[in-house]
Amino acid sequence: MRPLNLGGYKKPFQLLLFLSFSILCAVIAHSAETTSLWKVTGDDSGPSIYLAGSIHILSEDDHPLHPAFEAAYRAVDDLVLEIATNEDSESDTLALEKGMYGKGRKISDDLSPEMYAELGKYLEGAGLPPTAMDGFRPWMAGMTISITEIMKMGGRPELGVDTFFEERAVKDGKTVRGLETTEFQIGLFAKLNKEEQEKMLGSTLKDMANVETDFPKMVKAWREGDDVTLEKMINDSMSGSPQFRKELLDNRNENWVKKINEYMKGDKDIMVIVGAAHLVGEKGLIQLLKGSGIRVERWSTEKNNNKKKPPKKKSRFIPV
Repeated sequence: MRPLNLGGYKKPFQLLLFLSFSILCAVIAHSAETTSLWKVTGDDSGPSIYLAGSIHILSEDDHPLHPAFEAAYRAVDDLVLEIATNEDSESDTLALEKGMYGKGRKISDDLSPEMYAELGKYLEGAGLPPTAMDGFRPWMAGMTISITEIMKMGGRPELGVDTFFEERAVKDGKTVRGLETTEFQIGLFAKLNKEEQEKMLGSTLKDMANVETDFPKMVKAWREGDDVTLEKMINDSMSGSPQFRKELLDNRNENWVKKINEYMKGDKDIMVIVGAAHLVGEKGLIQLLKGSGIRVERWSTEKNNNKKKPPKKKSRFIPV
């Protein structure tokens, strides 16, 4: 069984972090009042950063996105994603190196008999032999299961918020950059010990059993900017793995805030798209940015389309 056969999708690892929380896609009406989109500004003469929470895989029914996303995209010069395809083309090779076993070893060597039986039960229910994932490391198995189940429901990675805008940005000649590399993201999972990987796989199997009832609530919260519900669901999902949460969310958020602060010193308006799980909570990007003294406001076309940014002040210095 070949890993991550996603119908030609070139960058499956951009799905890793958000799909770990089973945040999927649903057909929900747009909210005119709030979105998972924020405008970050310093002084009135500086650039604007549009910070968008993403679902990395969506269905055709989820489009068009809220008009605020389109307005933000049109307003910017550059696009910043968790990973930029043009900067990171070796994801499949890294997946094989880090996510698959070599000869002489298989997934049952790193799972308890009970968990291996649970995995086999899931595979049989999916119409596959119970040994279909023997060559997968547990973290890779969990990720593959998540993506596969979402795609069964009509999800398409190329329609995810980040990929959707990345492809447009390339066509429109906008600069596309990444906050991280595929190697870094894979490393977060590859360094997990056996117990942590088993816990992750078990959580994935449990989540997938309830995915048809859980995902509409999660996506409704994302689409409507319901941070309270979104934060609670993420906290529930990560409650058993505080250290992994720290590495997966908290530490990375701190690094990203530093980068956003650097963007604020430039002269280009930028749209930054990251998994929505990174935005909420005390250690989420929104609160961290506010804590650093930066002005952050939720942004929607209905609320903000009449606001015009003052012209940038001319420099007192003569360029040489």
